[in-house]
Amino acid sequence: MRRLLFFIFPTFLGAQSYPDIIIALENSPTLQSARQLERAALESYRAAEGKNLPTLDASFSDITFQKTPTVTFSSMQLPMGTKKHIEGSLTLSYPLFSGFAISSSIEKSKLSHEKAALEVADLKRNLFINATKLYTAIAAADEIISAQHEAKKAIGESYAKAKGLYDNGLLAPAELYAIEAKIFEIDAQIVESRNRKSQALNQLSYLTGDTIDSAQFPANVLPLMKKDEMIGVALSYREDLLALAKAMDIAQSDIVLAQSRYYPNVALVGSLKGQGDTIALSGDGYSNANKSYAGVSASWNLFSGFSDFHTAEAAKAAKLASVATLEDYKHRITTEIENTYLDIQAVQSRLESARMQVKASGEYAKLTRGRFDNQLVGADELSRSIADLASAKAKMANLKSELFNQSALLWLEGGLSAYEEKIMGAIRK
Repeated sequence: MRRLLFFIFPTFLGAQSYPDIIIALENSPTLQSARQLERAALESYRAAEGKNLPTLDASFSDITFQKTPTVTFSSMQLPMGTKKHIEGSLTLSYPLFSGFAISSSIEKSKLSHEKAALEVADLKRNLFINATKLYTAIAAADEIISAQHEAKKAIGESYAKAKGLYDNGLLAPAELYAIEAKIFEIDAQIVESRNRKSQALNQLSYLTGDTIDSAQFPANVLPLMKKDEMIGVALSYREDLLALAKAMDIAQSDIVLAQSRYYPNVALVGSLKGQGDTIALSGDGYSNANKSYAGVSASWNLFSGFSDFHTAEAAKAAKLASVATLEDYKHRITTEIENTYLDIQAVQSRLESARMQVKASGEYAKLTRGRFDNQLVGADELSRSIADLASAKAKMANLKSELFNQSALLWLEGGLSAYEEKIMGAIRK
């Protein structure tokens, strides 16, 4: 059974929505670079496929000897050709058997392309993670700045009343100066919050390759899957895990490729070839003009100093290492998801506490302002109550941001495809 988390955030006019930011990541220079590497892997795969097809070569040579070729017979030198010698050929060759080297090379290139495509998807997933963290930080900063402005307004009103009391000799200078100091402190906090927001906007603009100037939280339901179901999705579809599985398959192709050296290479070859002393290739009067042929060629390395054996053993060891890495990564993903569920539960509990703290701090700030107006408390206690309310609101904004971030992270830990289907679909509705 699915559980649901509800996120209701303020809407900012003109703000860029979360789906807009995710879509903008498609233009990320980092992602574009990775896609070109994927394209390079695809072209390498297509090039490897060409090795399984016949090759057709054309050649032409035009040679002029310094002396006429001769042969010595009974102390006599007899001509055996002309000074001018021209040859032309069109040769077709086909690899009949290569000890599975060609097929395994093609398979390796195919797997490398598939791995590159998965790495692009995983890079995109990580960009989503980073963008979500920055985006939620920006939206939280807006709420924090708003709370700080409310605090500044409240303490400004109290300062005006305190100034009247001071002017009438009813308030000590230290009390007034304490309120003034708190105003300057809040101003400094507002500047710091704005700078942090600007830094996050700059980083988000860098990630997207576009100018981002604001953020707006989605205001609808964000679904959460059961823990065991999410782990199952991640182990089946997460892109970096699938890329590691491809790496294991590539290691198997390397084994077959290394073992192919144990077998002979056999090729069929045929050529249309002619020669002569003119470009017509009609002969030179000494040997036949038509030198076309067809046949089979074979080669077999019988001994290479055990290098082929050790190459195959190295490939086997690499595969065993990739198998161990894959299993370790599965455990790592499972642990990450389990810990994220625990983080979400903790943040939910802290957020509920923060809501109650905001309510309590708000009531206490009202009470303290009333007491201050009646000179029942000092300026120091008034400043603290206003600052505590602003701090409580900032804490709640950060926790709302963290809860959304952790929930989005959980789906991204399940894989890019699951995130795009479940989360982006839910947010756009």
